[in-house]
Formats: sequence, structure tokens, C-alpha cells
Amino acid sequence: MRAALYARFSTDNQNPTSVEDQLALCRRYAEQIGARVVGEFGDAGISGTAMGNRPQVRALLDFARGGDCDVVITEHLDRSSRSGSDSWAIYEDLKALGVRYITVNQGEITAMHVGTSALVSVMQLEENVRKTRRGLRAVVRSGRSAGGRAYGYAVRREYDGRGEPIRGLRDIVPAEAQIVGRIFEAYARGESPQKIAATLNRDGVPGPTGGAWNASTIAGNAKRGNGILHNELYRGVTVFGRHAWSKDRHSGSRRARPGPADGILRQENPDLRIVSELQWNAVQARYLSLKKLGGRPEGARRPKRLLSGLMVCGCCGGKMNLSGPNSALRCHNRIERGAIACENGRTPAYAGVEARVLAALQEQLLCPEAVEAAMQELNNQRRKRAKDEARRRQALESELAEVKRRGARLIDKLASGEVTGAMIRDALEILEVRKAEIEQDIATPLDVVAVHPGAAQGYRNIVERITAALAAGDGLAEAADVRDILRDLIEQVEIHPLPVHGAYRLEIKGDLAVLVENNKAGSVSGTGLMSTVGAGTGFEPVTFRL
Repeated sequence: MRAALYARFSTDNQNPTSVEDQLALCRRYAEQIGARVVGEFGDAGISGTAMGNRPQVRALLDFARGGDCDVVITEHLDRSSRSGSDSWAIYEDLKALGVRYITVNQGEITAMHVGTSALVSVMQLEENVRKTRRGLRAVVRSGRSAGGRAYGYAVRREYDGRGEPIRGLRDIVPAEAQIVGRIFEAYARGESPQKIAATLNRDGVPGPTGGAWNASTIAGNAKRGNGILHNELYRGVTVFGRHAWSKDRHSGSRRARPGPADGILRQENPDLRIVSELQWNAVQARYLSLKKLGGRPEGARRPKRLLSGLMVCGCCGGKMNLSGPNSALRCHNRIERGAIACENGRTPAYAGVEARVLAALQEQLLCPEAVEAAMQELNNQRRKRAKDEARRRQALESELAEVKRRGARLIDKLASGEVTGAMIRDALEILEVRKAEIEQDIATPLDVVAVHPGAAQGYRNIVERITAALAAGDGLAEAADVRDILRDLIEQVEIHPLPVHGAYRLEIKGDLAVLVENNKAGSVSGTGLMSTVGAGTGFEPVTFRL
């Protein structure tokens, strides 16, 4: 009888000779049962939660598929896998090949062994995760770092009374801290991350990894709390639990997902503060203001004209581009492919289109009646959305409870011997996937029920700013923030030629909600409002879809 042996240890905390120790134990066992060892396989320092990152267990299965062994021996089932689905897969593959599956501790493996061991392994893994997170939270509460090194800080080496290193201690690096302060000051006074990075590279300042600076290193991601501008450690606050990590069972790669809001821990660490609270607040306020305007920093390139990139041909849907010294608008599809692509050969003047769009916005859309109607409609839609979401959430919670009950019943049947592992493996996998989907869906916060009472006045304030800028004529070009709000409001302007030469119908599609949302966090698109207003001589009424 030919035997293939397998061993594994998972972390650097275990003795590196663990693999050899396990193999030696398996060799002695093979000798006891009269088997001849023809292959040995071992994965060192690799977790057993996924097969994708364990080359030797895959090689073992290939060895068995090649008909090179009659039995596979390992010390314990959890050495071959600590994943329930992978445990079943290995068991079923070896069974289909006619290869016996034996462990030193349990003897020949049956479906009952696999089911019980897989369940215990999964429970142990979940408990390990809970204990690890609990330990890391304790580290953060003590004022230490739970892992990683941010730019501006260095590891401080200290030892406890037993001579063991105290992990997670950090000190500020003065030279790097000066650069962090410089970045915050530059951004607060209006420079973009791109410009800041270019300036630092021009001055020969090394980046966090020793190379050049990137704009993304500075800007980061506000939601994930990374990047220089969003790392709260610079204000003396350690944040833990913002992300949760899961491992893909096929590849073994880790994936980050947002952690639960109630699991986020913020610990004050004033000794690690680099920027003042005033600097921090100034940077966050500027970031939020730019986000409301579509994320365009003042120094970034803006469209030269209010409607640039927003105008489309009403005949074919192609872009209407400026062409010629008189700033005439022409259909791009017709220019590129001729009349066969679009029959619209008209060339309206851009100035006339913009003037009539602005006049229509000012006279009809931004009037007090439209403001009140928009506020009412937004409130109505949010209330309806919240009610629908609450009903959907209730249905999901009921389904989640049923999924858990079904999984428990399957495990009970397996334990009692009513069914085999092969019969329930796929069913358990499907239930587990659905359970994860429902839990993630339920974790998504509910929509806000109603528009904040102060939003109406903020809406009116923005309308007044827009109206004043429009009344100033050429002053609109200087009021960059107003122009950005208008561009957010106007999603598209369709230009439809009419039978009468020189006459056009303009159809403006937009989102009136952006005027409200410039005053509070969140986003609701599409108020459902529609109005038809005059657009001046030479143009038919403008249709607003809002």
C-alpha cells in the first residue's frame, strides 16, 4: 500500500520544525499499518483557511489524481484544512479516486468525522477572530498602535520586566512631521493634491516609501480614513475597526470591507498629534466643500464654458461641439461620419443656447414656487423610500432567521447520521453565501427619512447666489463655485432642430436635488419635478426633467 503524507503549520509563532515533526509522526503511523511512503508534502507558515495559497496540498491532490498513492495520511483533519467547504472537497475528491483518507489521531476518515471536524474548525476560527480583535482593541485603548506605520512616525523600542518587546509604541519623526504640516497648510490654502505632490517632488522630498510622492498618497480616501489628509492619527486620534477583513477561500487573498459602525474605536493619543485641530478642521471643511461641487479643486482644470460637455444632439444623441471662430455648435457624429450618421446639419450659436438656458433657469426653475415644490417632493420621496426600506429590511431579517434555522437543521441531520456530507455540502455552501449577502445588506444604513428643516433656507441661499451671479452677466465666469453648482444641476442639454430655420427646442435634464444636497450630507437623485418654460426668441419651450 502506497502512502502520501501531508503536514502543515500556520504561523511563524509555531516551531518551524513542526512540519518535519508531523511528517515523522505520519511515517511511523504508515509503518504501523504496513504502508510504504511514496510522497511527502508540507505547507509551512500558511493558514489552513484556503486552498488557493497552499501549493503543497494542491500538489498532494494532483499526486493522488495521478494514481500514485493508495492512502493519504496526515496528523489531524485540521492539518489538511480548517475550512468547512475545503474539508468536504478534499474528502470527496479522495473518495472519488478510491484513495483512503487516514489521520493519526482519528484513523480512517468518514463523513461524520469531516462534518464534525469542519464545524469545530469553523467555530474555532471565528472564536480566534473575536479574541484577536478583542486583543487589538485592548492595544489601541492602551494608546499603542494595532499595526502598520504611518508616515511621520517611527517604532519605539521598549521592553517589559520580562525582557519581552512592548509592541505598538510609536514616536513622531520631526522631519516627516514637518512635511505633514506642510501638506495640511498647502491644501487648506487651496492647493490640489496633484500640485502638492509635484512641489514636494520638485523639492526632492522623499515619499513615504522613499520614492516620489503621488497625489493619491496625499488625497487618500476619506471613507477609508487613509492618505495624509484623512489619517486621524495626525490629530492625535487612533482609529480601529474601520475595516473588516475576509479571506477568499479559493485564492487565500484578503479582502477589505467596511466594518460595522458600532465596532469602530477611536482612542485619543495627544502625544502623537502632528497637526492642530484648527488645521485638521480647515482641511476637512475644504474637502467637504469640494465634494459637494463634484470634487473639483480650485486649481484643477475646469470647462471653459458653463455648458461644455453637456450639450447633445437631439437627433442622434452625439455630442454638440464648438466649431469655428463664431463658436457655432455642430453634431460630432455628423462631423466625423457625415450625414449618414446624423441628419442634423444645423449650427446654432453657443452664446444663444447658454443665454436661453440661464434665463430659463433663473425665471422658472429657481423661483420660490419651484423651491417649495422641490423641498416637498424630496421629503415625500425620502419618506416613501424609508418605508420601503424598512419593509425590505424586515423581510431580510425574516429570511436570515430562516437561513440560520435551515443550516442548523442540516448540521443536526449530519450529526445524527440521517444524511452524508456529500448530500449537504453544496446546500450548506449556498446557505452560507446567502447568509453573508443578507447580513451585508442589513448592515447598510437606512436612508434619511426627511430633509433637514434647515436645508430649505440653505437651498434659498444658494438660489440667491445663483440669481445674483446670473444678474451680473459676465460675473458668472468669476463665480466658479456658482458655475460648478449649475453644472451639477444640469446633467444634459439636448438641442432639437425644428422645421423653422434657426428655431430649436431645448430639453434640459437635471437633478434639482443637488441644490438641497449642497447643504447637508447624503444624496437623493431625481425629484420627479417637470416644468416647461419659454426659452426666448428662436427657441421653443425648454423642457426640464428634474
